[in-house]
Amino acid sequence: MNGPESDPRPTATRRSGTNWLTGPLGASVAAGIVFLLAWQLFGMLGDRIPGPAPVVNAAISEIERGEFFYNFAISMQRFAIGMALSIVMGIAIGIAIGSSRIFDNLFGDVNLVGLAIPAVIWALLCAMWFGFADTAPIVTVILSAVPFVVVNVAAGARSVPPELLDMSQSYDVSPLRRLRHTVMPSVTGYVVAGIRFGVMSGWNGLLLSEWFGSADGVGHRARYWYDANQLPGFVAWIAFFILFMVLTDRVLLERMSRRAFRWRDGDSASGEPAATAAA
Repeated sequence: MNGPESDPRPTATRRSGTNWLTGPLGASVAAGIVFLLAWQLFGMLGDRIPGPAPVVNAAISEIERGEFFYNFAISMQRFAIGMALSIVMGIAIGIAIGSSRIFDNLFGDVNLVGLAIPAVIWALLCAMWFGFADTAPIVTVILSAVPFVVVNVAAGARSVPPELLDMSQSYDVSPLRRLRHTVMPSVTGYVVAGIRFGVMSGWNGLLLSEWFGSADGVGHRARYWYDANQLPGFVAWIAFFILFMVLTDRVLLERMSRRAFRWRDGDSASGEPAATAAA
């Protein structure tokens, strides 16, 4: 007579808990706890490093005064305009560079120079060129983001099999249809990867541009508290900036990248394809 069989459910529960602890969510939670503890420790050891509690109080005060929503809305409007123009320009220039040797020779090195110039330089130049108007932050976003979109889209255009292009030419397929049905499906994933890097660089450029040459916005408000020597208020706005970047990347851009690269990874049947960004 066989003994009583053990219930597999506790084992499954233990495995589920272990997977949660060792998975991405558990690692992120653990990293956040370690960061907060280290932040609290450094805040207790040094007078020039505000701890989490003063920063949270300063953030709540900014929200209650209406400064957060007002300045964040202004920054988001500038950022949205700059990124929309950056995506259109980056896709057009990237396809041209990746598909034509002539365009590559003309603009390839120029784009590399754009990649090498940090966002702080563009912010300073645009502040001197355009003053305190909305133009300076928008142009800074464009100059900071376009090179990243271009280099990724160009890599995607170069990945199109030459045999496929030759066959389309042999069948007298029009350039517009070739672009729509041959080139664009191949560069879609690279476009998303370029947008992902462009968003990060463009948001940094926006913050710096508003810091140096704007009368409102997230960067201006951070500069206001910095000039007032009120570090909790300054760190609160930097925390807003970082939190927005992390949420945008994790919630929106990373999922877009995984979906766009699903065809390449061969995981269409699975729910979690592993996407890699084009460098």
